[in-house]
Amino acid sequence: MITTLCIALAVVFGIILLTVLILFCMAFLIKKAVFGSRCDKNPLLKYFSAVDFGLNCRILELKEFKKGSFLRGALYFKGKEEDAKKELIIFCHGMGAGHVAYTTEIAYFCNLGYAVLAPDYMGCNLSDGKSIKNFGNGTKTIIAAAEYARAELKEFDKIYLVGHSWGGYSALTVAALAKADKVVAISAPDKPSKAVYNGVYARSHFLAKILYPFLAVVCGGDSAVSCANRLKVPALLVHGENDATVPPSDAAIYGTFGENIKKILVEGRGHNPYNTREAEQKLAELSSALSGIKSGSVSKDYFASFDFSAATEEDVEVMGEIARFLE
Repeated sequence: MITTLCIALAVVFGIILLTVLILFCMAFLIKKAVFGSRCDKNPLLKYFSAVDFGLNCRILELKEFKKGSFLRGALYFKGKEEDAKKELIIFCHGMGAGHVAYTTEIAYFCNLGYAVLAPDYMGCNLSDGKSIKNFGNGTKTIIAAAEYARAELKEFDKIYLVGHSWGGYSALTVAALAKADKVVAISAPDKPSKAVYNGVYARSHFLAKILYPFLAVVCGGDSAVSCANRLKVPALLVHGENDATVPPSDAAIYGTFGENIKKILVEGRGHNPYNTREAEQKLAELSSALSGIKSGSVSKDYFASFDFSAATEEDVEVMGEIARFLE
């Protein structure tokens, strides 16, 4: 009787252990699918450059992260570099093609008189690396950019961090280490696991709910909410109320408090609340077309006639709020 019971318990324990191992493997595979490749320009899309906005640009090697492999970025400024304001903006990009997906926003700040240092995380655009690996590479890159700025760009007295999505998360979690003087986090997730969870599956998906605890272990990372609540410097959190990529309930804007924190929930806007409603609609069309390319239902000719300027049109009120906060 005892032997039979022991065998039964061993079988149950073995099934539980095997199930846990399978779920961990699935979580690792999901993480690899999200972070296991580079983020570079899509040849079908148009990316605006410094020339398009009448800006000057210097490509910089920020740090050698292993022999012969460098983190790189670009310093943007209007007119002469020495005439820029004494507050340097470090722009922290989200998932995609690196900082070149944000040149419209970078140009906005340059036109206000700021110089903008836009680093590319490991595995993104200008930087070396076979893949982006994980969210932590964003924080490491921003620290490297801040250290470079203090050592090599000594004409600037203060550092402001401005980031979107992955970049917003990175800006909040690294602000203290980077000794930032102000932080702007747009559409920032609270945790890497939540960003992966919402990005890979619908939130109502049963399997996703089972996998989430395993994703949390595999993805790791600090809580942006906890880091924001410990900040002593002014922080602005901006989020779209209809953001499906990073729902407000899973975002840094939810649960933060403190007199130094200002929060703006933009009505009727999604993951790019700094864009107009029309621009977000155009971005949705573009995303749908890219999916159509994979299925063969959309021709590449679609992108040749697409209005990329309309898809990057900025909301003057939201960008104005950010500008006033930085001032």
